Amino acid sequence: MWKKIAIWIGWILSAAALAYLVYRLAIYDNYDAFWQSLAKAGLAGYAALCIAILLLPVQLLIETRKWQTMLIGLANIDFKNAWWQVIYGNVAAFVTPYRLGEYPGRIIELGVEDIFSVKSRIFDGNYWKDWRKWLRVLLLHLARYIVWMLQLWAVLTFCGILLTPSEAIVAIITYYFFITFMPSVPAAEVAFKGGWAVLIFSHFTDNIPAIAVSVTIIWLINTVIPVTIGILFRAKNK
Repeated sequence: MWKKIAIWIGWILSAAALAYLVYRLAIYDNYDAFWQSLAKAGLAGYAALCIAILLLPVQLLIETRKWQTMLIGLANIDFKNAWWQVIYGNVAAFVTPYRLGEYPGRIIELGVEDIFSVKSRIFDGNYWKDWRKWLRVLLLHLARYIVWMLQLWAVLTFCGILLTPSEAIVAIITYYFFITFMPSVPAAEVAFKGGWAVLIFSHFTDNIPAIAVSVTIIWLINTVIPVTIGILFRAKNK
């Protein structure tokens, strides 16, 4: 019962954040200046955007290493195969509510023999006893979050939202906290994230379109690009 109540509260809060985004965009009256400033981002702005894009393979490499570490004791997977399992997991996450398909999508890519191995060993208590392995998993997860933070900070800079390091740390951590625990669906993910972003980053700027565009760019980089790569390579290998 309480779980259902929490889910409903999450949906109500997410819908409220989305409604707030729509409202702020509707009353914003300086779009011409925004597009002009975006077109004239300058060398520093475009350098920041390039950094955000170049950090994509970095965070995917970190996630691949984390996935390999999680598989210790379950299956022996080389880095190349683990990389593609992470990519295909992103595809599965994109087409399932709450990104629930991500890890099942990765496991399906293990192959029949390894799938049965994972199934038989995952309930073995020894798999969970290696605290050093799980410490490495935690550290890699934190490292990926730091890369995500740097990406968002870079994109915000490109869009003209200049935050000090302390402002960026507080605002971005708060933003990721809310979007991590609030419900969403892939088709409307960027809109819901935009709603939470406006609620948080509007404390630092009145440039609401810049906030919405920043979230959209991050979504394109970190979600659409990996999903597109996964779909293209899946089609090629069939």
